[in-house]
Amino acid sequence: MSSADAPLPPEPPLPVRWRRYLALIGPHLVTLIVSLLLFTALHYWFLPTPSSSGPQFVTATPAPTIPPTPIPTPLPTVPAAPLDDGLIRLTILDLQAENARLRAATLLLRAAITIDEAVSALQRNDFAEADRALMSARRALDRAYQLSVEPQKGPIDTIRLQMSQIRDDLGIRPEGADRRLWQVRRLILTLVDE
Repeated sequence: MSSADAPLPPEPPLPVRWRRYLALIGPHLVTLIVSLLLFTALHYWFLPTPSSSGPQFVTATPAPTIPPTPIPTPLPTVPAAPLDDGLIRLTILDLQAENARLRAATLLLRAAITIDEAVSALQRNDFAEADRALMSARRALDRAYQLSVEPQKGPIDTIRLQMSQIRDDLGIRPEGADRRLWQVRRLILTLVDE
């Protein structure tokens, strides 16, 4: 006899299968019925039932009327006095000076960030990347020097000289360059805070 001709096990009679389904679904049905009954009981317990003594008629009392408030008439606009040309020129010069100060501070911050990149390149012993970062920081310092006010030009020039010395020493003796760069970065951030 081959395995294909083997008889299949007999299926359980129909009532046994229904009992199995009822055993699986039964607890869920009981839980559903109990929760519906509990919900209905709580609903009637917490919400009062309306009295059914008959229809009740409510007469509406008119709300007190508030007299309308008069809308104030707009005041005639007085034309603004023409500004003095000198005052306008001074305001423009002040705004240009503030713009230059903000751009110089942004360039100083860019130089500080680029010095951070140079320090991390030095810690990886990537001297070519450190040199590129120092050149980028030097360019940012040059542009900041052009935009800065006179009291900041001296310290920025000193920082540029220190950056050039560090860059020149990078190929000869790189020891301590990261410490010197941190000092330069601290000087730059001091200039930004002023």
